Amino acid sequence: MDKRQIKTRAAIYRAFGECLKEAPYSEITVEDILKRSSVSRSTFYAHFKTKDDMVDSLIENIFHHVFSHALHQESTHDFSNESVLDYPHLFTHVLYHLRDEQELISVLLQSACRDRILEKLRVNILPLVSRCVKDDVFPKKDVPEQMQIRHIAESFIVLVNYWFEQGCDTSPEETTQRFFALV
Repeated sequence: MDKRQIKTRAAIYRAFGECLKEAPYSEITVEDILKRSSVSRSTFYAHFKTKDDMVDSLIENIFHHVFSHALHQESTHDFSNESVLDYPHLFTHVLYHLRDEQELISVLLQSACRDRILEKLRVNILPLVSRCVKDDVFPKKDVPEQMQIRHIAESFIVLVNYWFEQGCDTSPEETTQRFFALV
């Protein structure tokens, strides 16, 4: 995707987030998004088929960034010297990226998009949790491995949801410690 397309999508996503702060998802129209974004109707439809398609793309965009496998220095954190096998740092890294998108994720979690964003979080966190369980990062339980994986993944989702309800009031490091204490 070229820079112009990225800029256009960012304007649409930002405008949608602003609309979502003021109205329920069901009441937001493509026209509302277009007015706030200064994007033409034809440009919107060149990128997205529907408002739902735009929301799915927005959520995918958030989680693509959140779950990128690159551990490099960023403006809010630096994990560039960490090992990809240091699982607590990977969870902390995910939390930093979620917090970087706090404003948008918060409004999505408070909207009709809630289930969609939580499902996308679930899909993306399951492989990390699965690797942790297979590498004995969490204490073994006398339950089937897939049950433990699902339990830990759901615990992470509950923790993230709670963290956002509290305004991300604790650091990603402290939140990761709480997560590991829970599971």
